[in-house]
Amino acid sequence: RKQQEEQKRQADEQARKQQEEQKVQQTQTQPASGNTSSAYYKNCAAVRAAGKAPLHKGQPGYSSHLDRDGDGIACEK
Repeated sequence: RKQQEEQKRQADEQARKQQEEQKVQQTQTQPASGNTSSAYYKNCAAVRAAGKAPLHKGQPGYSSHLDRDGDGIACEK
């Protein structure tokens, strides 16, 4: 009987951990999908601080004022 209770406890614990991991994954992906269309960076320092450099034309946050040489890649240096 004790062995059965221990197995049930372990199964419950594993299920709880899986649920927590799924919640974490959902919260990590939701902001990215909801925030991408309105990304704006004042300058390349802001892009780098956000960890998004370099930005390619068509990506959220890309703007011609960030692309000094006009090659379609902003903040590459």
